[in-house]
Amino acid sequence: MLGLLLCAVAVGLGRGHDASPAGLVPAAAPMAGVPAAPSSTLDPSTAAAPNARPPGGSLIPTAAPAAPTSTAPTNQVTIRTADGTTLTAITGVPSGGGAHPLVVIPAAWGFQDTSMQTQVDLLVQRGYAAVAYTTRGFYGSGGTVDVAGPLDVSDVSDVITWASNHFAVVGDRIGVAGLSYGGGIALLAAAADTRIRAVASLSGWVDFGTSLYDANTRHKAALDLMTSLQEKSGRSSAEFRGIVDDYRAFRNIPRVLSWARTRGATAYLDRFNARRPAIFMSTSYSDGYFPPASQLAFFDQLTGPKTIRLSPGDHATNEIGGLFGIPNETWTAAWNWFDRFLIPTSAAAKGTAPAPVRLLTDGGAVETYQSVAGITGNHTTLQLGPAVLGTGELSASAPTGDWSTTFSADADTTANAGTILVTKFLEGLTHRPDELNLGTVDRKHGAVWQAAPTFATQQVRGAPELHLTVTPNSDAGTLVAYLYDTDGQGRSTLIAKAVDSYQEATPNVALPLRLTFDPVAHDLSFGHRLSLVVDTRDALFYDMNRADGTAAISSPAADPSELVVPLAASR
Repeated sequence: MLGLLLCAVAVGLGRGHDASPAGLVPAAAPMAGVPAAPSSTLDPSTAAAPNARPPGGSLIPTAAPAAPTSTAPTNQVTIRTADGTTLTAITGVPSGGGAHPLVVIPAAWGFQDTSMQTQVDLLVQRGYAAVAYTTRGFYGSGGTVDVAGPLDVSDVSDVITWASNHFAVVGDRIGVAGLSYGGGIALLAAAADTRIRAVASLSGWVDFGTSLYDANTRHKAALDLMTSLQEKSGRSSAEFRGIVDDYRAFRNIPRVLSWARTRGATAYLDRFNARRPAIFMSTSYSDGYFPPASQLAFFDQLTGPKTIRLSPGDHATNEIGGLFGIPNETWTAAWNWFDRFLIPTSAAAKGTAPAPVRLLTDGGAVETYQSVAGITGNHTTLQLGPAVLGTGELSASAPTGDWSTTFSADADTTANAGTILVTKFLEGLTHRPDELNLGTVDRKHGAVWQAAPTFATQQVRGAPELHLTVTPNSDAGTLVAYLYDTDGQGRSTLIAKAVDSYQEATPNVALPLRLTFDPVAHDLSFGHRLSLVVDTRDALFYDMNRADGTAAISSPAADPSELVVPLAASR
């Protein structure tokens, strides 16, 4: 089903050079040699020096571009980069005289330049010169896939230089934007090229290492789909295959993570705070490719102009409609953000700045905050009580002490986080989340805890945490936790998931684990209750379970097993 969904997306987008199946996300690929970069470019493939400060420049534009009179036809072009690689691209320029601000858009993973036709047209209508290009290694663009490496970053600078030489461009009004893979590259380019004054990263990432390996766990479904899409639409290298092989075989992980770390904006935080480009970000709470926690931490550390939008859904499900010509609030907000910093005569530039943090709750309500940290006001702690026959109480006063419940790691339960991309995408379309009957969870392979029904609506805001004491019978294993909203009829819908793996444990010795859930903005209604399921497997992850593995959950008085639930700040 997932393959059919993505193929349908690809057919809808295949209006240009090639109509092969396409996707949205990045994988792991080669690190090629770094070409000579333009003089205005800093190479983020090298480790960012703690106090490095790239050349500066005015953030606020001083001259307005001529207003467009009509949209000129979009042109297909080729652009030769510094290392001789040819990139396919489409361009759009407002008709009429005068210079214009410039926006460059690297295409998403497995997508081509023509997928951004709608957004290029919208930018031209706003008065921008725009260039969208197919990233190297995909479709008609040359080279091999670089996975946001130094060549991809240098390519953005080369496209800016090309556009500046071919169009009348206001040199201090340049923005870079992208969706998914393009969004990650856009952020990296803003850390490297001093000409970039505004950046929009829609469903991008800031720490590629945590996208591959987080909570001591490898993300199987994400990598499988990434590599599958790359094989259909792009060209790999021996290094790419080596990285993927090591990842799947769980070897040389430090090397894999070192390779990944330089491919995320977090490594260059000092550059962002020195230059202070205007940064727009968007992410989904349940993003299966780029878990949002690292993005939220990065955002709060930025000192320049910034805004972030948080929404329910999975990877790019809130922005994908904008690629099909469907009016899209997130894309519109991104271009309004660019107007604010790149077109001083625009309504956005003269109007009130958007809130730093805008979140959409599961129920559709909009809330704004001054920081990500300010979303959570306080916490409530619920202890896990004795799980008799695999079912226990979840409450502030649940007994601790001499009890434990043991389940086997040799099979999954009916609790799961769904199919990557598909589950949350369909939920967004139908507004009907998948339901689970907790009675179907096999207590031989997992355990369930339930809180009492609420007497007033609880606004859960932030990332819940589960502290567990587990005694495994083997040296390695994985635990997966699911937090549900259970209504008065016993129907349970997933709020968030969490995972953690362990290795080199001492068999039959208690081990403390901390599982951090996806961030959530969920209202637990009157009469509903929180339910917790813990098991050992989910198709999203590579697990570390042994064939005969078991896990015994307990709650000693000195270190109780407990669920910490974040609640909204007073408003």
